[in-house]
Amino acid sequence: STQPLILIMTSFPRKRASPTPTFRSASSPLTMMKGGPFKMPASAEAEEDKRRKAAIIKIRGWVESHVPAEHLKSRACVIDIQEAQCGDPDCAPIDTIVRIIYEGNCGTVFGLPCEAWEVDKTDLFESMPTEEYFQQWKEGTKARWPPEPENPEPGEPPPGVELRFAVGDRVECCVQRGEDGWKPGTVVSLWYRAASWPTGQYAPYQIKLDDHESLIFAPQDRDNCIRPGPPLEVE
Repeated sequence: STQPLILIMTSFPRKRASPTPTFRSASSPLTMMKGGPFKMPASAEAEEDKRRKAAIIKIRGWVESHVPAEHLKSRACVIDIQEAQCGDPDCAPIDTIVRIIYEGNCGTVFGLPCEAWEVDKTDLFESMPTEEYFQQWKEGTKARWPPEPENPEPGEPPPGVELRFAVGDRVECCVQRGEDGWKPGTVVSLWYRAASWPTGQYAPYQIKLDDHESLIFAPQDRDNCIRPGPPLEVE
């Protein structure tokens, strides 16, 4: 039987822009996080800790070389470098996190997808804010870095496709697996697209569910995704 296709909420967070990744070589040693199921001998762990601290000091120096000296001297800007374990299976297991913090919660936080000792100076510099951002943060302006990427041109919906439903039609949408996962709603627009989607990518329908304030979209015009629904109940 055809498996149901689960619909997706229209609103979703953007991923931050990532700097150029530094890939591990096959000969690179694998560092286990402390507290994991396998623990290094004390001497090896001490050497790893020493290497990590030295790398963090070096990275901090690289970052500080981009910050106006008077901002550091007056302590208007604080630099923090840390390693953090990444829970995303598609990313590096350990990221190096750079925090550039000004008063008034201004500044930026970005990550490099590798351990501190692997951080490449060129990759770091490519990820650093430009000069005008430091001055804006010093003045208390919450300027975003990295800036939002420009949205692609929308393009056109697929030509010659005749949709089964019209705006105002009652439908049921698959929002989770199982027969209880179908929710009634009303089609509110045709050929929906989010601004950040690639050029020419559209979803056939945008739907307002009866029991939810947020809008969702149907990625396909198929019965395992969206089907005719019951009339709207009037209280």
